[in-house]
Amino acid sequence: MALEELLPQVLLAPPRQQDSLRVSTLYRRLGIAGLLGTADPSTFFPNLFKSGRAFLHFLQSAPDSEKMTSRSEPFFDAIACRDDAGAAELAKHSRRTLATGKEYEEDFFYIRFLMDRFFVAATEGSARQWLDAWAALAPDDFRLAVCTALDRSDPLAFESALATAIAELLARTRALQARNALSADDAATFAHVSTEVLAWLELAERVGLPVERDSPLAPRLARPFQGMQLPSPDSWKTVESARAFEKPPVRP
Repeated sequence: MALEELLPQVLLAPPRQQDSLRVSTLYRRLGIAGLLGTADPSTFFPNLFKSGRAFLHFLQSAPDSEKMTSRSEPFFDAIACRDDAGAAELAKHSRRTLATGKEYEEDFFYIRFLMDRFFVAATEGSARQWLDAWAALAPDDFRLAVCTALDRSDPLAFESALATAIAELLARTRALQARNALSADDAATFAHVSTEVLAWLELAERVGLPVERDSPLAPRLARPFQGMQLPSPDSWKTVESARAFEKPPVRP
C-alpha cells in the first residue's frame, strides 16, 4: 500500500535519492517477506530486480549533486538476483567522486570498488585504487577484508572475512533490538536475509571461491536460480494492489 501511494509521486517529482531508496527498500522488504513466508523465490527475485531498476531510474535522471554512491543498497539487490545488466548500469551511472560532507569515505570506497571491480570495463588494478585508499583510512573495516579476499580470490581469507562480517551484522541487529530501535518490519525481514551478504556470495562464486549453501543472513532458499524469470525493466513502475477490499461508499 505504501508503494501504491509512493510510486506515482516518485515518477512525477524531481529525482531525489531519499525517495528512490524508499521505493527500493519497500520492494526489497516485499521480496524478503514473500521468501520467508512461502519459501518460494519466485517473487523474491523479481522484487529485488524492481528495487535495482527503480534506483537506476533515479541515477539516470539525477545530477551528480543529488547522488551519494555510498547509499547504493539496491546495487546489492541487482547482484543478488543476477541482474547483471542492471548492476552494470547502476555502476555506470553512479557518482565516481565522493560527495564531500554527505558521506563517509570508507563507505564510498566500498561501493565504488565493487562496482569497478566487477561491473565496469576497467582493469583490476584501476579498481584496486579504492582498496588502497580504504586500507589507509580504515584498515579494520570488516567490509575491507571481504573485498580484499574477493579481489585476491583467496578462499581462506574470504571464509574468515565472511564469518566476521556476518557476526558483525548480526551484532548490530541485536544492538538495535536491545534499544528497541529496530522496526517490526525490519525485524521480520532484513534481520533474517541480507542482500548485501547474498551479493558477496554471488561475487565470490564469480571469482572461483567456494561458498556455503546455507549461511546466516543468506539462506539457501534465496539462491536457487534455476528457472528464474525476471520481469521487464519498467515493471517497477506499477505495483499490484495490496488492498483486500475497497472501502464501501458512504450512504447518505
